[in-house]
Amino acid sequence: MKSKTIALAALAAFTLAGSAHAATISWTSAAFLTDNTSPWEFIEGQFATTGTQIFAENSGGGAVSSGGISFTAPTVGVFDAPFSGFHSGLPVTLASTGTYMDANAIGTISLTGLTVGYTYRIQALVIDGRPSDGFQTITGRTVWFDGVNQGVYANGVSGVTWGDGILATGTFIADATTQSFTIQTRNPADTANTGGQLNALTLYQTAIPEPSAALLGGIGVLALLRRRR
Repeated sequence: MKSKTIALAALAAFTLAGSAHAATISWTSAAFLTDNTSPWEFIEGQFATTGTQIFAENSGGGAVSSGGISFTAPTVGVFDAPFSGFHSGLPVTLASTGTYMDANAIGTISLTGLTVGYTYRIQALVIDGRPSDGFQTITGRTVWFDGVNQGVYANGVSGVTWGDGILATGTFIADATTQSFTIQTRNPADTANTGGQLNALTLYQTAIPEPSAALLGGIGVLALLRRRR
């Protein structure tokens, strides 16, 4: 199996497949809304900004500001290749650029540099405004995070209207310094994996352990050390 690993703000790595330790991520999703009265734009302010920002990156594209967040350009391409054609004719940088993987491949994102016991929020944008054509089915595709269907992310008519995408939100309490999750997209019939896709990604630290919880954890460690003696 071919694989590719790259860095995200020195804190995240994307691989075709990974084995990083992972806590349970609780995933929810909402439509990433577009303003079709101004088809060259999407509605800003949909990414959450509470907590401490760890990183925000515009996958496959350049630095851009949206909704009060400064998204940086990735230091290198992610997945198989960067792509700037998720919609044609409309220069919406954050949504029109992204990265993808070959069909039948499941993308794994591995976050590193986390602090054990801290709570984190991931938000990932997946949107595609291209129409289906004689070569591939695009309209109606769904995106799956950790094997759970988050909904349809491809609703557009190329060059006319974007249609809504998906903004997936995952929360977890780090139990290691690394955390991984998977992304894959599927055709409407759910019979074919069309590969991973990602347009933008943010990571925020939203809570730290209460002092009492940290103290209890320390007491537990001391108890284990005494038993081993």
